Amino acid sequence: MNLRVLAMSLVAAAFACAVHAQEMPAPTFVVGDRWTYRETDLLTKLEVAQITETVTAANATEFWIDARRVGRTWWRGDAVKRAFREQFAYSEGAPDQRGKVIASSEGGCAYPWTLKVGTTFECVDNTTWPNGWKVRYELKYTVEAGETIETPAGKFETLRVVAKGYANNETNGSVSRHERIVWLAPAVKRELKHEIRTFLKNGQLFKVEGRELLAFSAGTS
Repeated sequence: MNLRVLAMSLVAAAFACAVHAQEMPAPTFVVGDRWTYRETDLLTKLEVAQITETVTAANATEFWIDARRVGRTWWRGDAVKRAFREQFAYSEGAPDQRGKVIASSEGGCAYPWTLKVGTTFECVDNTTWPNGWKVRYELKYTVEAGETIETPAGKFETLRVVAKGYANNETNGSVSRHERIVWLAPAVKRELKHEIRTFLKNGQLFKVEGRELLAFSAGTS
């Protein structure tokens, strides 16, 4: 699972809207909420993997998500700021099956709820990845518009959020231009879809990531 991706993905609970979603209050996850996403390479359009994420615990201060991709990991989230903080390796013999921390996020690019069309904000997030790299993301976000988007999970009203800025790799000293587009869907409590692009200094695409929702089922509070 991609922490950056996850740092951007939390959205509000479902509410009725007219033509397009125009605002979203802060989300509340409950035990049993489950999402299945398809991850793709946006250049080749080929599927890279599928991931299923299930909320296993949630209270006023934190939530836990059981994430199953090729392997299995756990995520701890900050329920106050609605941001993901740590990724844990799966360990069958460990307490709650949670092994060592393999990734973390300081800041988490938490959204300034309630989000509305026209909202702008800046975000600085220091992320440590499972490979040991430390990357500092400096981004400016704009909630551009309400938009109707269709994925295999169905057709949903969304807010289109665009982020532009830089990824500073403090491990190898490189700096890359970084862009994200995230479609947030109130009816599924998270992102419906996203596209992430990273560019080298010469403007060449270095990494292109896509994700879209295949299925969602709500838990019970």
